[in-house]
Amino acid sequence: MLLAGVLSAGSLTFACAAPAYADEVSDAQNALSAAEARMSQIASEHEALVKQAEELQQQIDEATQGVMDAQAAAQTGRNKLGIYATQEYKTGGISLIKVLLESQSISDLVNNMQYFDAIQEDQARQIAEQKQLEATLNDALDDLNKKKDEQVKAISDAEAKQTEAQQVVAQATAHLSDAQAAAEAARLAELQKQAEALKAQQEAQSQTEQAPAEESKGAAEKAEESGNGAASNSGNQSSSGSSSGSSNSNGSGSNSSNSSNTSTSGWQSGVVSAYGSTSDGTLGAHTATGAIVSESSMGVAVPMSMPNYRSYFGRSVEISYGGRTVVAVVNDCGGLGGGSRALDLQPGVWKALGASSCFDWGVRTVSYRFL
Repeated sequence: MLLAGVLSAGSLTFACAAPAYADEVSDAQNALSAAEARMSQIASEHEALVKQAEELQQQIDEATQGVMDAQAAAQTGRNKLGIYATQEYKTGGISLIKVLLESQSISDLVNNMQYFDAIQEDQARQIAEQKQLEATLNDALDDLNKKKDEQVKAISDAEAKQTEAQQVVAQATAHLSDAQAAAEAARLAELQKQAEALKAQQEAQSQTEQAPAEESKGAAEKAEESGNGAASNSGNQSSSGSSSGSSNSNGSGSNSSNSSNTSTSGWQSGVVSAYGSTSDGTLGAHTATGAIVSESSMGVAVPMSMPNYRSYFGRSVEISYGGRTVVAVVNDCGGLGGGSRALDLQPGVWKALGASSCFDWGVRTVSYRFL
């Protein structure tokens, strides 16, 4: 009787434990099912974000070209107004008093007044046209920046999805005991495989964003073999410019670091120098991609110490300094103080940013981002 009672109690204990274990298994399987569903959703969201970023890049390329065109038109207008202002300064200009004093007769006065009115109207027209050109440029820049900000956010969100995928795997694993994890090893492995696939896709996307155009890469390699990159020959100018520029620039003259991230919108802060003058022998020289450094060239050089620096050839870069913003093209490379400077600016760029010469620019700290 006693033995029967013990067996009966044992059976009762086992009967109670079985449902509890079944509940644990069911909970674990439910957790895995939820993780699988979320992983599928994450993969779809990640794919959509990557596609959005790629489509935005096409729009950014088109918007960049629009900015470059508007920028060139605005700069041409500024040059014309500058020439006109110089002539006015040298000749003393035409004033109403001068017209009255130089008129010898009523007929002269009438003719001179008509000429004076025509000059005034032409001045007003040129100023109005320039205002319109500047407005067009600002609108183009606003459109470009809006698209670039959207792309940066899409890329950031895609990276967050990849991180979330790893978290889903970790949380699913945490819900399982060792025995359960072994039983569901195949499902866990599939989850991990999907998470790793997202990671690999994200890394590939990052490399694609920096992939060089084949012709630019080929031109750069040929230029490096012959050693005729313009910026690589301007080290003395840049070095001497850094000593003179540190006192007259609004930016920092420190060369301790070439750049630093300042926000999540892709902008960086970096020390940049200038080249493209007769004194350093780079004006008229060929860049690493075969372009010619001219008084109006809108190119920049990147440091050869930058990882995979060739991939930047042909890319556009937006540079902001002192309330002015310009878009330039990476078409050269050089030592740039062993990488202590982030960029080296050609004449069209440093002029558009307000400098009158390489030495006037020296080295200054700017904000920039690659488009």
